[in-house]
Amino acid sequence: MKILHRFLLIFTLTGLLSCSDDFVNVENPGALAPSQYPSTVAELEQLLTGVYGTQHATGLYGHTMLGKNLWLWDHTLDLSWQGTPTWIQMGQNNSQPNDSFLYDTWRELWRGVQRSNTLLAGIETYRQKAPNDAATIDVIKGQALFLRAWYYFHLVSFWGEGFNAATDGAKMGVPIITEVASGLDETQVPRKTVKEGWDFIIADLKAAEGLLKNTNWTGATDKHKVSGWAVKGFLGKVYTYQADWANAKTYLADVVNNSGKSLVSFDVYKDMFNGKNEFTSESLFELNLNVDMTARGGDDQSMGSSIGMVIAPTYVNDNGGQAASAWSNVFPHAKNIARFGFNEGHYFKPGTTSANIANVDPAYITRSLEAKKKQTVDPRLWVACYQPYVDSMVVNGRKRPISHYLDITELDMEAWSFRKFTNPNGTEAEINMSNGANFPWLRLADVYLLYAETLAKSGDNAGALEYINKVKRRAYGLPVNTPSAMDYKSLTDQTKATDAVLKNDPLKYERWAELFAEGHWWLDVRRWQIGDKEAAYYQRIRGGAIQWDPTDYAQPIPINEITANVNMRQNPGY
Repeated sequence: MKILHRFLLIFTLTGLLSCSDDFVNVENPGALAPSQYPSTVAELEQLLTGVYGTQHATGLYGHTMLGKNLWLWDHTLDLSWQGTPTWIQMGQNNSQPNDSFLYDTWRELWRGVQRSNTLLAGIETYRQKAPNDAATIDVIKGQALFLRAWYYFHLVSFWGEGFNAATDGAKMGVPIITEVASGLDETQVPRKTVKEGWDFIIADLKAAEGLLKNTNWTGATDKHKVSGWAVKGFLGKVYTYQADWANAKTYLADVVNNSGKSLVSFDVYKDMFNGKNEFTSESLFELNLNVDMTARGGDDQSMGSSIGMVIAPTYVNDNGGQAASAWSNVFPHAKNIARFGFNEGHYFKPGTTSANIANVDPAYITRSLEAKKKQTVDPRLWVACYQPYVDSMVVNGRKRPISHYLDITELDMEAWSFRKFTNPNGTEAEINMSNGANFPWLRLADVYLLYAETLAKSGDNAGALEYINKVKRRAYGLPVNTPSAMDYKSLTDQTKATDAVLKNDPLKYERWAELFAEGHWWLDVRRWQIGDKEAAYYQRIRGGAIQWDPTDYAQPIPINEITANVNMRQNPGY
């Protein structure tokens, strides 16, 4: 990660040297300067490392993106920690412009855009010096364009006043910046429209498609890089989100039929989010992380993520009570446990007044193990979550049962722990410093379900149902391509959920269950406009009642940006 420090130095110098002609007029031949750097392909790769690395910066997958933003908006989680009012407000769908966690994400996404733009400028400068390196330069440029589109995808999705370009295209999107600013005036950029934002994302991806169409990565040090199939899959996802069914079907069908990707077995899948089974046959684009004990995840110096610190499981201590394996701030919202079909009752005996393993009902353990064995509950519940007093984790080399989540005084609440993106065999120190579990941001199960959606929209209900069932079969450990007794019989068949949103909608249920806690559900909620129905289902978090308004789909522009950019307009409702 020393490369990132060099990148930051270059960016600082770029800013200083471009502000005015006389700011620095002494040429230092020993210093890095835009005229000297990048001067080789290796130096372009250094800058590219910075663009990739920003994806797991503090405000993104390094810390805040899931445990403090997306999972609060879509109620993946509830809060054990009650000490931060703005955090509680986000969980109530009542985000505020002064929320520091929200600002972290805004800042880091724009940092990703800036680093992408810096690299793209460097590419064109170097291209003039080294025409013989054109093919290699084009591959680097294709990755930079994909990554810039990735950062803009999140900016438009989170902060666009509207989401769909066809219906909300004239509403406010976000600024579109394609060059590194040479002065303060160039930072005073107004918002473009929603349509302009999505058009820009698609244009970057289409350009990347042409540059990376024959690119695949197989080496140990480059498997994380953007391939041609990653670009096609991302384009299919964007077109689906924009309800452009014809283009979505074309791209997704190409990935499904020609990429060579396949769903992994359930045994591989269940550990795919815990630092094992990385870059599988299912992965299209994966954020590559490593345990890094030198710097806490979320820092530019770190190669890991501290999300595991925030969502860390709690376990049974020597006295039979509860202990935290790290910060242990958040746990899966209790309503999510029921959504997976779990109705085996609660683990404590009636009348219990303390969360102690001695108070667990033995009959509950028996019922739970039987439900898991007979698959009367969706098996993905135990992929995503740890069950108190049934599951366990390793702490200081010793296997410990998972406890009722720490600081949850409501003893009748289903207070489980998160399993995805934690290390069941790690130490507290590792969780605190830098968890190394990769984030499979785009994988084939996601593509299958998006493809099913496009098939249903084009009138091929049988085809849609088959791809939904492929995903479900894998979840139950069955052959993916063979019809089974577990299959849905129609697109309105009953699911494991009992709520109005998911009970009779296998497509929505499978997207929710399969991709649970992977950061996609909020965007599904937004594009399907079901925020009010979701709020009605979850009702409240521990900090108070959920307060839903139609303007809650678009997050508030951080107050820091409103203050710094005179041309920035706030979203309605804030």
